[in-house]
Amino acid sequence: MKKKTIIFACIIALVLITTAIAQTNKISLAEVKDCKTVEWETEEPVYGTCTQETLQTVCTDEPKNESCQQQTLSQEYSCQTGTKTVEHSEEVCEPKAIEITKEFNDVITEKGRINFKEWGKCSYEKEEIICDSKFDGNNDGICQSGESCIKFVITANGVKRYVKNSRDDFVEEDSSFFLEKLEYEVER
Repeated sequence: MKKKTIIFACIIALVLITTAIAQTNKISLAEVKDCKTVEWETEEPVYGTCTQETLQTVCTDEPKNESCQQQTLSQEYSCQTGTKTVEHSEEVCEPKAIEITKEFNDVITEKGRINFKEWGKCSYEKEEIICDSKFDGNNDGICQSGESCIKFVITANGVKRYVKNSRDDFVEEDSSFFLEKLEYEVER
C-alpha cells in the first residue's frame, strides 16, 4: 500500500512539474516586413460649367408667323473644363523574415530570425514555418509536390530544419535538394 502511494505521489509530482514547465516556456513568431512608400501621379478631369449657344426662330403671331425673328439662346451644362495632376502615395510592404522569440518565465532567452526575402515566401502556423522557393516553386508559401521547400519546427529545445524537393515528405537531408538552404540565425 505504501509503494502504491509513493508511486502515485511521484506521478502527480511529474505531472505538476511538466505542467509548470509547459506554462513557463513561450515561443512566439512574428512576420517582419520591408516597407516603402510608393508615389505616383495621375491626370484627373476637372469639371465646370460650359455654355452652348444656339440660334432659334421665335414667332409671336402663331399660326401666321409673320413676326418671326432669330434669337440666340444660351444653355448651360456640366462639362470637363481641363485636367489636374493628382499625387498619390501608398505604403507597400513585403514580408522578409520571421522573427522567433523564446521566453522562459517572461524573460527572453533567445531571439532569432529566418531571413527569406531572397529565397521565397514563408508561411507559419503555431511553431512551424514552411518556406516555398521562388526558384523552382510558385513562391506562395505553401509547399506542393515537386517544389523545393524548407520547414522549420521550433521547440523550447531548438529549431530543427527539414527539406523537401522530389519527395512528398520532409526529411533532414534530401540529395535532390540543390538550393541554398535557409538558416535560423540567433540574434541573442
